[in-house]
Amino acid sequence: MSKKFVVIGLGILGRNLATILVSRGAEVVAIDSNMELVEEIKDRVTFAVAMDSTNEKALKAQDIADVDAAVVCIGENFQDNLLTTVLLKKMGVQHVITRASNPIERQILSELG
Repeated sequence: MSKKFVVIGLGILGRNLATILVSRGAEVVAIDSNMELVEEIKDRVTFAVAMDSTNEKALKAQDIADVDAAVVCIGENFQDNLLTTVLLKKMGVQHVITRASNPIERQILSELG
């Protein structure tokens, strides 16, 4: 049985992570608000969708609460990164891994658990 991941944020880090996970046999749902990035990766992942990850209803519609892990790779907008992380935890995602770009962000995110 393969592992199922969601990767949110398809910049360089997110795209590379998503393709590595797929190459290792994982199912990967790739999410970004930028349709061009979604189009670029859609044929290399299990499912790709363009959406606002800070929209709780949109996240729930993707049925991602049962993934083995969610990785938030949003690097340019810490507020979106933080809100997405909080929503994933609220939805019951067991393992949420989030990108921190500096020590202050790391401290804030570690306070979330």
